[in-house]
Amino acid sequence: MNRKTINLAALAGIAICMAIVTAAASPHLALKESSPNKDETVSASPETVTLWFTQAPQMAGTSVRLLPRGGEPMELEAATAQEDDPTVVVLTVSEPLADGDYQVMWRAMAQDGHTIRGDFGFTVHAAR
Repeated sequence: MNRKTINLAALAGIAICMAIVTAAASPHLALKESSPNKDETVSASPETVTLWFTQAPQMAGTSVRLLPRGGEPMELEAATAQEDDPTVVVLTVSEPLADGDYQVMWRAMAQDGHTIRGDFGFTVHAAR
């Protein structure tokens, strides 16, 4: 190989590495944490279900539903983003939850329009 071919190959390798690093460093919308946590047993009905995302979702394409395991979704107000931190989405639980298993089903839309979905369960077991 001549020097020009080696330099072109080196530049191509550098460009590929930069593209990989840029893609890996680019944050994607993902769920970081929740409260209640996945599979957590809580001793009292939560007043809210809170989701922490890696970036602020578009609320027009974001929803959170709460349902008793195997049941229909509860009639609750739409989830909202916190004003001081739009990466935090809160669903207010307006009625105390009875003891039992619950499922949280969520959908979030990234700023680029890409949507992700997920679900997790938790249990309410009030100390008597």
